[in-house]
Amino acid sequence: MSDQLYQQLTEIKSYIHKGDLVNNKISKKGTYWHIDHTLQILNSICEVLEHSNPRDYQPIFSFTKFIIMKTGYIPRGKGRAPQQTLPLNIKTNEELLIELDKAEKAIKDLNTLPSNKTFKHPLFRWLNLEDTIKFMGIHTHHHIKIMRDIIK
Repeated sequence: MSDQLYQQLTEIKSYIHKGDLVNNKISKKGTYWHIDHTLQILNSICEVLEHSNPRDYQPIFSFTKFIIMKTGYIPRGKGRAPQQTLPLNIKTNEELLIELDKAEKAIKDLNTLPSNKTFKHPLFRWLNLEDTIKFMGIHTHHHIKIMRDIIK
């Protein structure tokens, strides 16, 4: 299930080696910002999953969640990330590689988690482990598409 995330991390790693690129027609943020944000999301969600209490899970229908999870598409410029996931400073190449290594380990560890682990998304509300991993792939793909367009 996390194979897609590994492939995405491989693509992200290739963007780190290209340097911090900017294209204001595509995004006000450069590639390093998108990489940092994506890795912060992956690492923080993995940590929350690891420490989650399945008894807290309270599934609630969310139309937004339904559409995004079914289409696998996040529209650009519509969502607002939680403040704690917004990079404050641009990290260096080396710092991003360290974060990438942490993400690779965290994603590997997902395979050892019990299937009843959960994550509370700020917009979607509760996600089970399978849906959380799917969301992580959708979110990562969203930022990869932005980085691809910046690099063009």
